[in-house]
Amino acid sequence: MKNLILIMLTLCSLSAMGQSKLNGIWNTGDENTKIEISESNGELVGNIKSSDNTKAKVGTPMLKDFVKEGTNWKAKIYAAKKQKWYDATVTPKGDVLKIEISVGFLSKTLEWKRVP
Repeated sequence: MKNLILIMLTLCSLSAMGQSKLNGIWNTGDENTKIEISESNGELVGNIKSSDNTKAKVGTPMLKDFVKEGTNWKAKIYAAKKQKWYDATVTPKGDVLKIEISVGFLSKTLEWKRVP
């Protein structure tokens, strides 16, 4: 019984460690927009926390549907100008979050910086 409890605690801590790299507030560099990635109902989600853009609404989801794939995460990112969700690969590298958005043959990479 003790071994089972130990295994369950280990698995839970590994899951939490994987998510903790993404959790936090990230500055997109675009109009001082800050996105907070946190867990909601057992899933990671990235919502607008603040922005100098008057059209950006605080609380609006910008990232969703995170799925861990090796050291990366697959997710959906919202493009407000197009009002569409796009597939993205999210890669945490220290205090930088690299987000590669792919649309057909085109791709764009964004770099968000963690807010201390």
